[in-house]
Amino acid sequence: MEYMTLYPKVRNVKKGNIAIKVMLIISAIVAITCFIVNLCTSTRFWWCLIVLAGIVYIWVAVIYSVHRNINIASSVLVHSIAISLLTLCIDFIIGYSGWAINLSIPIIIAVANITILVLTIVSIHRYYKYAIYQLIIFLLSLIPLIIDLFSNNIITMPIFTIIASSIAVFTFVFSLILCGKSIIEELDRRLHM
Repeated sequence: MEYMTLYPKVRNVKKGNIAIKVMLIISAIVAITCFIVNLCTSTRFWWCLIVLAGIVYIWVAVIYSVHRNINIASSVLVHSIAISLLTLCIDFIIGYSGWAINLSIPIIIAVANITILVLTIVSIHRYYKYAIYQLIIFLLSLIPLIIDLFSNNIITMPIFTIIASSIAVFTFVFSLILCGKSIIEELDRRLHM
């Protein structure tokens, strides 16, 4: 006969700390090894920086995801920013051809906005939890469009930026239609408007 306990299972903090220390050591070994191999093989192309950027992104994701009570919309926001920065770093490391700002970041923006829209539809009664994060994602989504409007040479393929910004506007307006009152109440509560 199996007995139920009333108390939640407690996480072993020592094991978690040991695992984090081991992973930090492995990350450092991988970064140093890649740097040495890069120095020995070619110094014209610093591909070890791509590995380092990937390691930094993984640690941002791990540290942020370890907290179990995080809001899923905040996770979407943090990962969208981190992946956008990672793709920009990779693009600059390999000689900046513009693929990050022309293609990668618009795709990340579109996916983030669609994810927030799905969260809104799935949990319409608890949408107030996502309102402030959707507003931040929406405002960040407009940055590439503003860059495109005021700078002629940074974004060379504006179609993807226009599509991503259109998706951002559509998802924000749709969310306002579905949960406008909740959004206003949440913004009023958070921002003391």
